[in-house]
Amino acid sequence: MASRVLPVLAPRAPGSAPVAPERTLSREHTEAEWKSMKGVIEQLYINENRKLVETMAILESRHGFAATEQMYKKRLKKWDMRKRTYRKAHEGPGASTPAPSATTSASDADAGVEEVPRPGTTEPSEQQPLAIERINRAAGPNAGLELVLDGVFSWSLGKLDSHRAGADPMSRYLANPNQPHLQDSRTMYRTFELVFDLWYYGKGQLAGMAARKAFYALEFVLDEDHPDLVWHILDTVYDMVDRGHIQLLGMFLPHATALAARRRPAGHPLRRILEQLMRCDYQTERGRQQVRHMLRQAWLRNVHVLTDRIGSLTPQHLWLYEQLIWDGRTRLRKGCDLAQRREAMLTALDALQGQHESSSSSSAAAAADPDDESDAFRICALQLEYTQMDLGDRAAAERLARDLLGRTTSASGGGSRSRARFHAYARKMLARLQQDRQEWGPAEENLRWAVTKREAAHGADSNLRVIRDLWVLAAHFQRADMHDAAEQTTQDALARAARYLGADAGAGMERRWGELS
Repeated sequence: MASRVLPVLAPRAPGSAPVAPERTLSREHTEAEWKSMKGVIEQLYINENRKLVETMAILESRHGFAATEQMYKKRLKKWDMRKRTYRKAHEGPGASTPAPSATTSASDADAGVEEVPRPGTTEPSEQQPLAIERINRAAGPNAGLELVLDGVFSWSLGKLDSHRAGADPMSRYLANPNQPHLQDSRTMYRTFELVFDLWYYGKGQLAGMAARKAFYALEFVLDEDHPDLVWHILDTVYDMVDRGHIQLLGMFLPHATALAARRRPAGHPLRRILEQLMRCDYQTERGRQQVRHMLRQAWLRNVHVLTDRIGSLTPQHLWLYEQLIWDGRTRLRKGCDLAQRREAMLTALDALQGQHESSSSSSAAAAADPDDESDAFRICALQLEYTQMDLGDRAAAERLARDLLGRTTSASGGGSRSRARFHAYARKMLARLQQDRQEWGPAEENLRWAVTKREAAHGADSNLRVIRDLWVLAAHFQRADMHDAAEQTTQDALARAARYLGADAGAGMERRWGELS
């Protein structure tokens, strides 16, 4: 229906490639220019005890002063500007980032923190006014972003202390992967990714259908209090800003904020985060850059909180490792350098695996139910992901991938749907290693098997995860210079996306979207 067709979802022509992020050009500054900024740098970095990357972002966004991290470190050393005294560690939800030890130098304080890429200055074209523009900005568009950081910090600490295994959407999903629960925030995020992909391929009508499905899921996601809820919402916001889908963001943020206000008490971290994001400047490149930067800082702060708990063997903390390792691959969460925690992470995952195997061997009920193997498969997959993607140990990763293939292959050739899902994952990871060796034939075979196993896991050939695996196969053909096969696979994926979205366009969803439009 025409009244329900979404407006243009991105300031790009359909089918055009997304704009690749480019760094703002930093340049050498004169002695006078550095001297003019010295007081501001001292106030932010020393007096306010901000991290160097935060100081850099503020200098660039507020003062137009762009310089690299190495330039700053060289200048701090020249000025002998070091952090000698620090505030006490945080004592509550509103506290600032915990300070490093008093012996930490200016250079060491920010070691391991990735410099946030700064996209170029391309402005979106002919965008309609956003609903979020009507929010009162008397305090300034970015004045509340520090509250976003504090809200995320409060959320993570609270979930580490209180989360219970019974509220684990991943467990419910693995128990019945062909019918993922609407409360699964990861599925909501992946559905918005489908919107972006369909728009990229010039399928605006299908992108609109996917957006309706994602908005529908959002209403149920906010009923779930799982630890990753906030992060999948922030992943979604970051992607919309980073990819230029500003009008879609203008629909998402007000709706999510209104839903959170109805379902969460005043002062709840999720409400505070969304309310502050509503006040941000999304109309200028500088404003969008500041939002991206602060969301990345929020993730790095969360990594700091979570990595302090590496080694926790309580079953309800399995999500902690998934958030760091699996979900750490989203656009927002890349670059936290988990390789620095190699010994602690590998020891913890080995201990989790041993604990699970010990528990399973003593339980006749677990042995009778193949789906009770899901946690063991999850841990194996985390070990593989971390070894291959963070440590880059290809030999060890190949051993882990083949071991997971063996574990998930039934003697009868069948097996549970959960087993098929992890079998597909192991096939894809093995294909990556083969692609690196330019073994195109074996890689293609594994990727085709991954699609087949994913279909078995979901009981359908047109499922969100099946479509994503088909696009992985299409990308493989492009990389192998098999362009006809890539085009054919892409068209197959688009046809399946049409079936997937059409099959789920029920009357209830249409009515709910009509209320939102």
